[in-house]
Amino acid sequence: MRSLTLAALAGVALMAMMGPASAAWHGYISHALGFAFAAPGELKVEKGKYQGGVAGAHDATIFRSVDDNIEYKVIVVDMGQQANQAATLLGEAEYIFQDGKKVLMDAFGRVDGKYGRKLTIDLPNKAGRTTAAFWFVNGRIVSLQATVLPANGDFDTPEMGRFVDSITFYTVRAADDAIELTLPK
Repeated sequence: MRSLTLAALAGVALMAMMGPASAAWHGYISHALGFAFAAPGELKVEKGKYQGGVAGAHDATIFRSVDDNIEYKVIVVDMGQQANQAATLLGEAEYIFQDGKKVLMDAFGRVDGKYGRKLTIDLPNKAGRTTAAFWFVNGRIVSLQATVLPANGDFDTPEMGRFVDSITFYTVRAADDAIELTLPK
């Protein structure tokens, strides 16, 4: 009986260690955009559109990866022509992000002397939970967003915070082996 119990405990421990495979986290940096962060897996870059009532229409650059049913996105919107409206534009982006969703956390933050805002929301129709941080730096809105999809189900995973909190605006703080991000043409 004792050996059967030990074997069962060993099996449970082995299964716990084998859990779902996750991609390795890497440092990423953009000298052109002036920030660095960490994310799992390989990032894909794409162009997107941003639309705000005050901001108007702008092109966006989106860096994205998915790992273990968590979507990681960095969204960069160039607002250089309207940089004198930084507070209004940042507030509008944050409002658009949380509009019509259940807000679970809303806090101001500071990274490398830059002030921003961090929010956690539940998506409508039980489509997941997103933690995001918003910054207005060098004439750009920079947002890191991690969304736990329902297939993952661990809406309190620390991976969301790990991603969102990894940003630095001092590129010298990037990992020594950080991968330079390629901007779309």
